[in-house]
Amino acid sequence: MTDFRISQTQSLRMQQGLRQIIRMQQASLLQMPEAEFHQFIINIEQSAFFLRLYRKEKLIQHQRFPRTNISSGFYQFKEEMIADTGSINVESLLLNKEHMVHQIQRLGIERFNRCFLFPESAMTLEEIARECDLDVSEVQKINRLIDDFSIMSEFYHPSNIISDVIRYSKVASVDSGEDEFIISYFPPSYARGRYLINYDGFEELKEKGTFNKAEVREAGQLFKKLELINSRKDTVNRILQSIIEKQALYLETSDTKSLLPFSQKEMAKTLGLAPSTVSRAIRSKSIETPWSEEIPLERFFPRPKRFKKELLRQLLEADGVFSSDEMIRAILREKFGVAISRRSVANLRGELKIPVARIRKAPMGGKKTG
Repeated sequence: MTDFRISQTQSLRMQQGLRQIIRMQQASLLQMPEAEFHQFIINIEQSAFFLRLYRKEKLIQHQRFPRTNISSGFYQFKEEMIADTGSINVESLLLNKEHMVHQIQRLGIERFNRCFLFPESAMTLEEIARECDLDVSEVQKINRLIDDFSIMSEFYHPSNIISDVIRYSKVASVDSGEDEFIISYFPPSYARGRYLINYDGFEELKEKGTFNKAEVREAGQLFKKLELINSRKDTVNRILQSIIEKQALYLETSDTKSLLPFSQKEMAKTLGLAPSTVSRAIRSKSIETPWSEEIPLERFFPRPKRFKKELLRQLLEADGVFSSDEMIRAILREKFGVAISRRSVANLRGELKIPVARIRKAPMGGKKTG
């Protein structure tokens, strides 16, 4: 019995240790710079074993996130980059590749998406070549070009935010759809979504002897990496979707007064994430609004004090006849559902440099009488 308890304790400690290692790996991947993250993805997707499981065994597929797409600039930029002489990185990317760019344009957006950008069906290279009337070597070159775009998205969609402390990465734009906002990702690897792994299918093939012991171990390591990538992509996408839902009025109007109080802690609770995870995920990332302004993600989380202060300013500017701070406090609670003390009203009013009621009601140019 004692030995059994010792064994249970050791097993529990091992599980806790493994969970801790996974959390550390997830945290490390969340903090990885965008270009490095996409290079990590491409290194995996270009490996022979991944390609075997993806194209031959069809155990891995891509699944796009709902209400997402690739940025329209991804298609438009192909023409512009040929003549671009402002970026050494872009020049080197497209050096001697004009022919491929024209081939992509000839395919059209629908066929290009189906065969290259969102290949959910895991078509083989030969199938893609037949569908697009290309050589297999040309298909491979176009795939490599798309990979290059993912790594170098910061060069062809650079951030315009100037900061001495943070180097921002513009990951997506928010576009107005027919009935809802759409997240249009700049890097193709984000737009493709997450990996779907057919674990049952893998087990069946393993039982049939399709994989040797070394390949089974390699598959386990690969699946772990893909799940870590999924974790980062899922987290970023859920955060962007949550921001859009909470700050929809602001995204519709572009009026900063429409920004609602929203804390990272509140979002973390809503999404079932640790606050530190949200903080890591939004750090140094920005998005482009429907009116083409780039905004850091942290700006979508205005502090409650700032919100109350802005609401108080609007209230007093619209109607300055409130007789007292207590009356203002009551209006904020009853009309807007904002709980605030009379003293806080006075403090915020002071910060706004709005005088007390009796001075606000005094006639302009009036003089004190002795």
